[in-house]
Amino acid sequence: MTIGLFPLNLVVFPHTRIPLHIFEPRYKALLQECLERGLNFGINLVEDGHMHSVGCAVKIVDVTQRYPDGRMDVVVEGIERFRLLELKNNEHPFAVGEVEILHDEEVPMDSALLQTCLDSYNTIVGLVYGASGPVLALDELGPRPSFEMAPKSGLSLEQKQELLEAPSEQARLELIHSHLQDLLPMIQRAEAVQRVVQSDGYIRAIP
Repeated sequence: MTIGLFPLNLVVFPHTRIPLHIFEPRYKALLQECLERGLNFGINLVEDGHMHSVGCAVKIVDVTQRYPDGRMDVVVEGIERFRLLELKNNEHPFAVGEVEILHDEEVPMDSALLQTCLDSYNTIVGLVYGASGPVLALDELGPRPSFEMAPKSGLSLEQKQELLEAPSEQARLELIHSHLQDLLPMIQRAEAVQRVVQSDGYIRAIP
């Protein structure tokens, strides 16, 4: 299949929504065509002039603002991962690529690992955002919970791309688990420092 491409310095995951401000003429043309024809487009991570081949197809779910000069603010939602096979010659001002959809390998998901990841994730969310933080419940998760945890897990761009390219949900959970196990102690230490400041030198035990 062919799809219009919007290379950006970010990684989009399936089922994740992000806002975009569209201002370049070629991408205004891309978004306008997608809106008029009900098409999706692809977002690939670009770093130092290099575009990664694995990206995420997205759909426009809302146009929040239109400007007189054609700029627009939109919200897009990730649909599915794809691999860019080749760029196609075309008459459009934006890039068009031939892509293949990437499907997960059928590897069993370790439910104990999922629970461990979820516990660590919710602990971090509680430390960072407080009691009103966006915690996740096991019974509310979709079939690919790694993509639900990833946006607020403090991943670097490199880690996000690695997660997007991972071949199975089990592989993604292993990456999330390794990252959260490194991140949680650092956040707890930062929380401890803050408690020292707040208590004028007296620190309470971290539960």
